[in-house]
Amino acid sequence: MQLRSGSRSRLGRLVKAVAVTAALALSLAGCSSGSDNASTDGQNGYGTASVQLSWLKNMQFAGMYMADSNGYYKDAGFDKVDLISGGSSATSAEAAVVSGKALVGVSSPLITAPAINNEDASLKVIAALYQVNPFAIVSAESKPIKSADDLIGKKIGVSDSNTLVWNAFLKANNIDPSKVETVPFSDTSMLTTGQVDGYIGYTTTGAAALNASGFKATELLMADAGLPMVGETLITTQDNIDNRRDALKAFLKATIKGWKDALSDQSKAVDLTVNDYGKSQEYDPDQMALTLKREQAIIETDETKANGLMTISDDLQEGTVKTLAYADIKTDKGALFDTSLINEVYKENADLK
Repeated sequence: MQLRSGSRSRLGRLVKAVAVTAALALSLAGCSSGSDNASTDGQNGYGTASVQLSWLKNMQFAGMYMADSNGYYKDAGFDKVDLISGGSSATSAEAAVVSGKALVGVSSPLITAPAINNEDASLKVIAALYQVNPFAIVSAESKPIKSADDLIGKKIGVSDSNTLVWNAFLKANNIDPSKVETVPFSDTSMLTTGQVDGYIGYTTTGAAALNASGFKATELLMADAGLPMVGETLITTQDNIDNRRDALKAFLKATIKGWKDALSDQSKAVDLTVNDYGKSQEYDPDQMALTLKREQAIIETDETKANGLMTISDDLQEGTVKTLAYADIKTDKGALFDTSLINEVYKENADLK
């Protein structure tokens, strides 16, 4: 059975940060501070909140579907929430947020940090769904790659979209790139037919999906081998943090509640994804259920059990900054993160944990 690359093609934008910053240059030139496209404050609340998603409406946004379906955004003071699909040709979350098209965007530090550096975009990461770097090296169970050292002498499939994180992984583990044969990667049949020893994929759709298809596979999480990083991050502008703080906190509270529901009632979350929000994509329910199970493992951790879903600990912030440095993206915690809002949300809503 042939499966799509676990990295999902949306991640092609990770190595296209230059294109993102070019779009941001246009956005910064044409937008005004506090554009009311993203969230128009009405007399009785926060109006419509627009969210630029990082990809097509699939399982990775299930918590937002649950929050919308269960009325949490309306309860929080919004007339409605507008979940704007992303995709390879869609507006980036960074450009959408900076231009005022969206109040919040879903992105990755690998995209947001270069946008801040290259165009001086006033952006901040305010929350993170994935607490564990979701990138993994997927290999056959019969010839497992259990550690970074096992890569020496192997042939690894790497799509263009994952070159950045692959090079960062090699650097983090002091592996000479010449010691590993890197080849272009198209789909998982390259592994199942023995064309490669492994490939760079996503833990939510990697080894687990192959095992479900009948091919015995295993994976090495990059987070377990020197490359920690948060993922599925929520970003906004400094102007929104300063001037729409209550709206952002209301949005975060509703989204957290939605994700708690999605993880506790996964059949409903899958149903909403397959038959409602993502209906046009004609997803397979069993595949979506498997994806959500894998997501749960990187959403719920010991830290989130202590601090709450979507929080970002100091260690995770530092680890993300270090990983970005391996990718030659220089930043620091203060420049990239602002966790004050989500910390306030939990402080003001103790029952949310």
